[in-house]
Order: sequence, then structure tokens, then C-alpha cells
Amino acid sequence: MMPMRRRAHTHRLILTAALAFVSACGGGTTTETTLPPDVGETTPVAAVEALVEAIGAPDFAAASRLAIPDHAALAALAEGATFGDVAEALREGDQEIAANFWAGFAQGTGSFLTGDVSAADDGTIDQDGVTFHSVTVTPASGDPRSILVRDVGGFRVDLFASFGSGLADKMTAPVERLLVTQTDDARLILASLQDVVPSLLAATQVPGTAGAVSQQILALVEVITRVG
Repeated sequence: MMPMRRRAHTHRLILTAALAFVSACGGGTTTETTLPPDVGETTPVAAVEALVEAIGAPDFAAASRLAIPDHAALAALAEGATFGDVAEALREGDQEIAANFWAGFAQGTGSFLTGDVSAADDGTIDQDGVTFHSVTVTPASGDPRSILVRDVGGFRVDLFASFGSGLADKMTAPVERLLVTQTDDARLILASLQDVVPSLLAATQVPGTAGAVSQQILALVEVITRVG
């Protein structure tokens, strides 16, 4: 059983992650559903279709497996999660955080993944040796959007490649603080952030990404990869 102090830290991080992309709404809804096995889907389109189904149910615990592991924990930096809480989630798993992330996402900017939504394969993006599968989602009303998916234990949504445009400007300052924080937690987070650099660079290639947003993403990449 998780000690009380660590449980409190994790619950704070869960709530923080649920706010990462939902500044326009009141936050996510915690689900009590048992977390599913840690596996993705068999194809990129199937991953997006499963996400749409889970959000529509709603079953955000089921949706949690459809985010690449660690991404939701790292995204919590954008909303002020402590380095200790983020590092704890990286060590112990962030499925619960991902569940609450999708809950908040569905209530805010993720409306394009609700209702009658079609998904279609739209080719691949290769970045630094990593292959991203682009899936175009088209809601019954509204413009098509691109979701980038990778094969990580099955196909899952890459949060940074798909939604980096909403994260970059909020994450730059926390990452700059990480660079001058000489702790094991800070070093673990920085190492994990190195892994999402290809995802951030892929986000700049998503159709419709504004030039100013691409510059924000590149500025975050510069900080993550800064030496010394």
C-alpha cells in the first residue's frame, strides 16, 4: 500500500495533469474504473478509434492506456506540478494521471474527439529515427484534426506530438528551472524530456501549426537539449 504522504503527492499530480490542456473548463472527472492492461492497439487508426470510444463512454481509465507512458506525467509540468511529484509518477507509472488527463481533455479542448467522429490513416512523419503515424480525425461538425500515434507496446497517442502546440509555452520556464536544480528528481525528469524531443519536433510538422507556435515548440526543445 502506498504510504499516506506519497499518496497525497500522487493525487495532487493527478489533479494537475487533468488541467494540462483544459484552461477553458473546470477540470476533469476522476474515474473509479480499474486500470486496464498496459497495452496499445494493433493499428494507428484503431488507437484513435478506441480513444474516441473510451471518451464517449466515458471510461477514462480505459483511455489511459492509449497515451504513451510518462507523457501525462511530463505534461503536468505545464501546470506547475512539483518536480518531486512528476518524478514519482515517472518511477511508479502515470496511468491514473493519463486517465484524468483525458477526462479534462474531453471537457475542454478535446470536443473534436467526441460524438460521431471518423478516423483515417494519413501517412507517416519520420523525425530523428522515430516514425509517427498521422491519423486524421473528422468530427460530424468541425474541421479535421491530426493525431500522431506511435508504436510503444502497441499503438498509442503521442501527447507531445499531437498536442505540443498547447504545451510548449507553458513548459519552457519549468524546464529552465530543472536545468539548475541538482537533484535526482530533476535529472530523471530531464532524461525523460530528452525522449520527447522527436515528438515535439514532429508537432511542428502537423498541418495547420502556426509559425509562432512552431517557434514556441522549438524554444522548448532548445531548453531541453541545452548543455551546461
